[in-house]
Amino acid sequence: MPDPAEAREALASIEDAQRTLRNTPWPTWLYPVNAALVGGMAATPLLGDHRTTALLAVALTTVVVNMAAGYRMGTPWVLPTSRAFLSAVAVSALLVVAAIVVADLTAHAWPVAALAVAAAVTYLAGSVAHRASTGRPR
Repeated sequence: MPDPAEAREALASIEDAQRTLRNTPWPTWLYPVNAALVGGMAATPLLGDHRTTALLAVALTTVVVNMAAGYRMGTPWVLPTSRAFLSAVAVSALLVVAAIVVADLTAHAWPVAALAVAAAVTYLAGSVAHRASTGRPR
């Protein structure tokens, strides 16, 4: 059985390993692909009667693409530690929800399109923050 100092050292090394995994940069291609998928989810209300099916298809595609990339990196379920990135993802998700709600409130397409673009751009901004937080060049 380890003494308290050895236990603290072992736990610290586990935390360092987890932080290293969480701060691994993603493949460069994944950032714009995810931004396009987020924007696509926000734009699905423009498809009228097929919007629910399209939303589910784009959401499933997003999960599959990210899991495949994660498995190739060896980190399929790891979220980055970058608060700026995580905040941008949360704001992007809120913009997707807003696009869906706004589509039910207006017959105009431009607010939904604007929210879709805003969701994609917000995700891209978070991607730049994530890439920068890993110490890798943009």
